[in-house]
Amino acid sequence: MTWKAKPHILRFSGRDKGAVAVEFAIVGTLFLLLIGGVVDFGHAYYMKQAITNASREGARYGITYTTNTSGVRIAPADLNPTIANYILTNYLTNAMLPSDANPSVTLGGAGYTTGTKGSGLEVTVTATKTWFMVSGFIPGFGNQKTLTAKTVMLCE
Repeated sequence: MTWKAKPHILRFSGRDKGAVAVEFAIVGTLFLLLIGGVVDFGHAYYMKQAITNASREGARYGITYTTNTSGVRIAPADLNPTIANYILTNYLTNAMLPSDANPSVTLGGAGYTTGTKGSGLEVTVTATKTWFMVSGFIPGFGNQKTLTAKTVMLCE
């Protein structure tokens, strides 16, 4: 006794030539999206570290006891170069931030204007991270993220 459907079923069982290509397309796409997300978040982490280091260095530059030629203490607000220029020139230009990061420096605290020993100097650095891939695949994530780093140190 023969089974009449057997030849038709066996005919379909040998057709797997394109399966590997389809599986590779699906897995490859997911893998590339994963790698793109890792690169994007890694870049955001790098930018955060760069502005954090710039904020620390600017605060350290501002609180260091500096005198003029007469031996009078110079307040951080009167330093030359200014703290903002010092940060932007020495740290953020060399940090390889993207051109659309638009870094900015905000200074404050009682120590900024007085320079009195023990008073606080606040240095806040902000930059904008524009997502390469993440914003297109995560709904509601936004196209940009503002990164902020704030350092408070006491004047020496």
